[in-house]
Amino acid sequence: MTSVTTYDKDRELFARVGKENNIEIFNSFNCKLLHSFVEIEESKNQIILLSFSTHDKSEKKEYSKNLVAVSSSGKIYLYDCIDFKKKGIFDSHSKNVTAVVLGKRFLFTSSHGGKVSQWDIKTKQIIRTFESSEKSISSMGLNNRESQLVIANSDITFIDLSNFKESKKVSTGSNSIKQIQFTQDDKFLICNRYQPTIQIYNIEKLNSTNNEPTYTLNATSPTKSISIFTHEIKRSSKTVTQYLIASLLQNSQVNIWAYYQDDQYNTDADTPITEITNKSNQIISMNFHSASDLILAFFEKEKYQFERVKFFDKKSFIKSITVENPIEFDKMTSTNKKQKTSETISIQGNAVEMKEDKVNLPTIKKSTDSIASAGTIVDLIAQSLKADNDNLLLSSIKVNYNVIQSTVKALPSPYAYNLLSKLLKYLATDNSKSLIVLPWINCIIKDHSSYLLSVPNLSKKLSILNTIIQDKFELHNRLSKLVGKFELISSQTKSDKTESIDYEPSLVYDEASDNEQQDADGDLVEEEEDDDESDEFDGMEGEDDEDDEEMDDDIADLMDDDE
Repeated sequence: MTSVTTYDKDRELFARVGKENNIEIFNSFNCKLLHSFVEIEESKNQIILLSFSTHDKSEKKEYSKNLVAVSSSGKIYLYDCIDFKKKGIFDSHSKNVTAVVLGKRFLFTSSHGGKVSQWDIKTKQIIRTFESSEKSISSMGLNNRESQLVIANSDITFIDLSNFKESKKVSTGSNSIKQIQFTQDDKFLICNRYQPTIQIYNIEKLNSTNNEPTYTLNATSPTKSISIFTHEIKRSSKTVTQYLIASLLQNSQVNIWAYYQDDQYNTDADTPITEITNKSNQIISMNFHSASDLILAFFEKEKYQFERVKFFDKKSFIKSITVENPIEFDKMTSTNKKQKTSETISIQGNAVEMKEDKVNLPTIKKSTDSIASAGTIVDLIAQSLKADNDNLLLSSIKVNYNVIQSTVKALPSPYAYNLLSKLLKYLATDNSKSLIVLPWINCIIKDHSSYLLSVPNLSKKLSILNTIIQDKFELHNRLSKLVGKFELISSQTKSDKTESIDYEPSLVYDEASDNEQQDADGDLVEEEEDDDESDEFDGMEGEDDEDDEEMDDDIADLMDDDE
């Protein structure tokens, strides 16, 4: 089966051309179909090439995941694989596009006749062209710094992107190069030809007089595609750069080699360290997930299935691996439990240790005054989702609302959807987490609504959220009524206990008082109060009572007269 497939640089997304000429985007970590692009006007044509952009997560600025698809009609479609929308069309006016490479700002295409074009992604226009002496270009590669472009057929030509001119050309043989890739450190070129060998070229040493490969890897069958993983290890208390090279063979097997930058460790580098076979299903594509795991894509019964296969365990490479019954990748397990292994190659004698990137995770304080970086939180969330680490995820999301807003905006939509699924699980199982979880859910739904609407069966997947919110809303009404009743009872209890307080005036002034008299100069002076003042007031109160009784009798007599 011939299939057009590709992985993105972060190894998170897998793209392939479907049976109906649609472009399907999968999450390679959980085997879920994220989106399907369909171009109606291309129904009579074929999508012949796919290529992801060279962006990765280490580049915080303008981070995106773009994909280009080349049609046999000559049109090139650009897609945004975070928001899943079409960003534009490049019209190459040529039905013979042979290779394509997508960078951060530019698109590079080649066509029959040796013409190489550089396109501006924003304007969708050609800005520069290069005429190669090669009549046909079978493969192109862009280095990670995007300073060099290589084009290849039987020869390898380097193009300096500062002036878009040839910097050097090397004749490497008569066989065409099917695939050419830079290593992640841009020091080596890995070439896949239509033969059972893979050539490694040291770019610094490669020139017109020295055109021999630095090293040749021997496979058991012609190679369909290759994948490269560059990392550092410790060997004999020395840090060494190791290049893991995987090859998918035409017989649907996978070979893995380990090549070192230091030649003294390459004595047996031409022999595969791991061989992966399967009994019943055809491996369509493969890609490194890490320095110890490989992702395999199988196609069975009109359905893609992914598996993560561990080829390095306990400081040893696993020599032989047989995959019997591929199953959909389970994110709760790192490898297929039905994977059979035999004969491990021990390399402990050389004191080889895998060097892992240890990230010093910041302590997220509960205080709202603490300031957290949105970029750091994005990294922590991505790491916890990949590792399925609930403790790390919960500690990462305990931040203030401003950080939540900026983090959700910076979070790629596939991650936002996976995070939403996790948060819904927390909300359904533990009400105590609702105060932490609900602001995240709110921001994700608002900022990633366009992506969420593209998720198949979204209504079913979010039905749990609707149920939870409805239950909480009804509970809130009942609690509000109950609180109102308690407040009413409390206010009545306080009013019953309230006692009236009589205040006696500190001074009473009476104009008719006889306590004033004139002194010798004619001024009025107030006489001193005597002790009988209280008795006098008591007598006044009694007179008032008698007056009230007389008034009542007068009112009664008037009522009798009316009758």
